[in-house]
Amino acid sequence: MNNNGNNNSFLPVAKLFPNFITLLGLCSGLTSLKFTFNEQWEFAVIFIIIAAIIDGMDGKIARILKLTSNFGAQLDSFADFLNFGAAPAFLLYFWKLKEIKVIGWILVMIYVICISIRLARFNISLNVEQFDWEKFFFSGVPAPICALLSLLPIIGTFHSQESEHLLLIEQFFNIRNTACYFFAISFFSVSHIPTFSAKYIYIPRNLSYIFVSLFGVFIVFFVSKPWVTLPILGMVYALTIPISTGFYIYYTYKAR
Repeated sequence: MNNNGNNNSFLPVAKLFPNFITLLGLCSGLTSLKFTFNEQWEFAVIFIIIAAIIDGMDGKIARILKLTSNFGAQLDSFADFLNFGAAPAFLLYFWKLKEIKVIGWILVMIYVICISIRLARFNISLNVEQFDWEKFFFSGVPAPICALLSLLPIIGTFHSQESEHLLLIEQFFNIRNTACYFFAISFFSVSHIPTFSAKYIYIPRNLSYIFVSLFGVFIVFFVSKPWVTLPILGMVYALTIPISTGFYIYYTYKAR
């Protein structure tokens, strides 16, 4: 090999690996749209969940392998817009919101606009200097979680006869409540309500085995009863918002 050549003209294929994962997530979101247009609601939800799992992997893999790049960050943001903005919005519209015609479409546009604003604001915040404790919080609810929360009304219709909790969810989310709920999710996405950032949550080292065991139990429930586990997980997350707000206020007061 000629060491005198311009090495900057070549790029290691391994450096593109996180981008390949991001594109896999993008394909998952597009596949969700395909199932939405075919009115195969359960498969449409599954592929949005897959996209959310992939979204949690690509950035971490890039940081672990030290393969982060500005191109990858922009590609990830575009994938998030489709996977957690357009895909769940179209799914809810064709599932139920189209029944209220113009208002349903307005709600879809509001949600997609709010997710777009959130993603743009998040990208800008990466270059803004913060206090050390501020990195433990997001401003508003992250886009992947907004997408999963927005899907709870339709998830409640999956196998609802097998679970009393799902039956209650299905009964609660009539067309009016679904519309109001979807609008509320849009608001939470662009709000400045502090929510916990999972990647900066630490646990005592001596409790790591217990944490791994509990996570294993969660995986078992998620695989065996996903449509029961996800609504419960959504409610647990909603309960953490007042707690995260309390911690944020405490740290803000302490920093003064």
